[in-house]
Amino acid sequence: MMTENKRITHLYKLIITLLAFLTLYTGAVSAAERCLHYDKPVSLSGIVEIRVFFGPPNFGEDPETDSRNIQGILFLDKPICTVEEEFNDAEKEQIEVTLIPTGSLDLADFAGRHVTVNGSLSHAHSGHHNTALLLELAGTPKPDAKPNMPEPSKSERKLILDAIRPAAASEAGQAVLIKVDRLNVSHDWGVLIGKLVAADGGDLNWKLAKDCDADLDKMLWVVLNKSSKQWNVKQMDICSPEPPYWYLEDKDLTMPCEVYAGLNNGQKDLEERCRIHSNKPR
Repeated sequence: MMTENKRITHLYKLIITLLAFLTLYTGAVSAAERCLHYDKPVSLSGIVEIRVFFGPPNFGEDPETDSRNIQGILFLDKPICTVEEEFNDAEKEQIEVTLIPTGSLDLADFAGRHVTVNGSLSHAHSGHHNTALLLELAGTPKPDAKPNMPEPSKSERKLILDAIRPAAASEAGQAVLIKVDRLNVSHDWGVLIGKLVAADGGDLNWKLAKDCDADLDKMLWVVLNKSSKQWNVKQMDICSPEPPYWYLEDKDLTMPCEVYAGLNNGQKDLEERCRIHSNKPR
């Protein structure tokens, strides 16, 4: 027969085992509760990217004849997971979601912007989808409120564009106009983000441009410096497929911190990183 001490020891071990099982079960339930459900309203935040993928008939096997499929992708602030449901698989650590707009919404208007979107999730189910998760939008993306941008005066802006245009036209192999999405200027340094269009406002013939892939996204990225009252282009990419500032490290943030206002690499605000790195006062 079991002695009293053995009974107590046995009961103690049983309690410990039950508590451990309960802890594991509670943790699993808690993790599942944090995952998102399909076909239910969700709100997500991230940076909008516009990407071009090969489409029918061969989805990239024959680039000369395959169509192009332009999609808006949301690069999320943090990974998400989903709960398995009928016709929709569970997913873990997803950092990208394909945005499905409604009506005449043009996601290109939000390219490079940090936004918050509302909608319902579904799982990819065809070769047209290039991410595991899709988000059918309910309304228009809401961009972050623009901070107080260090924007130049109209006359200074003209001088900057006049400095960029000849160099951009040379790279593009044709006359160009500059569509400005963002222009930050501080202490004789400036950053311009935008895109190039033809002189008539239409699309450029990218086959004439130097080192540009006609099938990829094309962002205009320019770094300028003012010397002796003259703006000079220090760095320029007329057809960057991704925002170059995404890859800037702390050691690269050498310009006045105000120049990085509104730029975000998906994890941190570059202006804030610059101030921390350089210990410059606000």
